[in-house]
Amino acid sequence: MTLLRNCCCFCDLRVGSLAIGVISLLCIGVVEVVVAIYCLLNIEETRKRLKFENSVLFGIDPESDAAAYIFFAILLLVATIYIIVCLLLIHGVRTKDRFLLLPWIFFTFLNMVMAFAGGILTLINSHGYALNIIVGCIVLCISITWIYFTCVVFSFFQALQDGDYW
Repeated sequence: MTLLRNCCCFCDLRVGSLAIGVISLLCIGVVEVVVAIYCLLNIEETRKRLKFENSVLFGIDPESDAAAYIFFAILLLVATIYIIVCLLLIHGVRTKDRFLLLPWIFFTFLNMVMAFAGGILTLINSHGYALNIIVGCIVLCISITWIYFTCVVFSFFQALQDGDYW
């Protein structure tokens, strides 16, 4: 039995999963790659806007560019993996291969749980500043939306297991 029967707006789970794959590919994967490359190419300006004060814990001088390079290189790596996972999702939905959906489900669910926790931590540590409260609320809303999208794709995975799309 599937978790959800229909996607939002009463569309089919297959269509919804395909749309979610394309949206996540464009909105998360491509945007993260562009931001990471831009920040790596403009590292001086990026260091002025972002503070890497906790880099001392890892033995990195906070005045050097090493922390920024490491952070954006990791961001680029995660974004590249996410693009590959999104392409697997799109191909899995098109070919009805349910095991190609699993990497996207796991990767996205873990990312959204971490983002949800980050939103809650932002709200807890806001100290009454309006910008932190707004950012925390936006992150929580986005996280809840992507957790729902994960439930939609997981429902399509279950529907393929039950034989609803053969």
